[in-house]
Amino acid sequence: MALLLTAGFLLTGLSGCSSDNSKETIKIGSVHPLTGSMAYEGQAMVNAQKIAIDKINSEGGINGRKLELVVRDSLGTSSGAANAALKLTNSGVVALTGTYTSGSAQVVSRTAEKTGIPLVITVASSDNLLSNGYKYTFRIQPSVSVFSKNFLQYLSYFKTDDMKTVAFIYENSNYGTGIAEYIKEHIDETGLEIVGMLPYASSTSTLSTEVTKLASLNPDLLVPVGYYSDQNLLMKEILERDIHFNKIVGCANGAFSDAKFLKTYGTQVDGILDINYRYNPNSEETAYMLEKYKEVYGEDIPVHAIYGYESIMVIADALKRCSDPDDPAALRDAIAASKITDHVLPQGVIEFDEKGENINSAGVLVEIKDGKHVIVFPEEYSEKGE
Repeated sequence: MALLLTAGFLLTGLSGCSSDNSKETIKIGSVHPLTGSMAYEGQAMVNAQKIAIDKINSEGGINGRKLELVVRDSLGTSSGAANAALKLTNSGVVALTGTYTSGSAQVVSRTAEKTGIPLVITVASSDNLLSNGYKYTFRIQPSVSVFSKNFLQYLSYFKTDDMKTVAFIYENSNYGTGIAEYIKEHIDETGLEIVGMLPYASSTSTLSTEVTKLASLNPDLLVPVGYYSDQNLLMKEILERDIHFNKIVGCANGAFSDAKFLKTYGTQVDGILDINYRYNPNSEETAYMLEKYKEVYGEDIPVHAIYGYESIMVIADALKRCSDPDDPAALRDAIAASKITDHVLPQGVIEFDEKGENINSAGVLVEIKDGKHVIVFPEEYSEKGE
């Protein structure tokens, strides 16, 4: 009997993540805005996460155990995100995801550090999010500086010889201000002259004054940076007043690369470019994600929600490799060691540096053509031939 017990102990010890299948589910927390001005974006993120959860569970889960998504509304505020994260950490989740805004991500990352429960950021771009030495926060998406560098790198694709002046209109949080200020600091490299820097609050109900100012400035290049709601206001104002700009290029624009934007404006916005998140059009995993999201929710996946989907895939990959799926510290170490080649993003391997940044993160240049989004640069992800 002793020999049998010993053998049983050894088998259990060697089974790694399958050491305890008695628990029904492995819980992953999701903190996103489900009410307020960013509810559309937050709900889409959660929807994409559910698609990923269902896919993993249909394939056997994590060593036979199902994943469960536990969702809490951040209310679109830092205090709401803090309360949501605290509730989740007390509910038995092994990982957190979120949050769509950098302010909310900042407070949730502090909760992750205090509780030792890893946070995989879905969307939140501020550079300072990962500058505090925290060990439990990871970001898949490009940061403010990466998007800004992409803008400078891709400029040669759309800059013409007669393009001399540029104006920025941007929401005034760390996200919008960070991108505008980074590009401003490096504008001498582009040969462009800045004729306007127009910040505004993302909660605004109108951008009429700002659009009037932009029209008077008449820049050769207009660069808008903001969330869906406010950037939709911008475009509505421009179109209703029949104001024309030579070239409009967004940088991490919450509206320009979104399927809902095209559904609203169609070919009226042809020619607009955006440096933003996107999927890898050459990936089989992408094809599944796009088809499934449309099948379940009746619309094309919003571009930011791609990172909701991938956040679950990163956590699931780590859970399959970790020493104990019920131990957040073990999961944290497994996420830190990630080297994921099979994913939906237009980049190389997903792997993290010591700060928790995805070292290969990048945006792509998307153009609206015939009322459709088309990747035009870099060449390896280009859909120009379609």
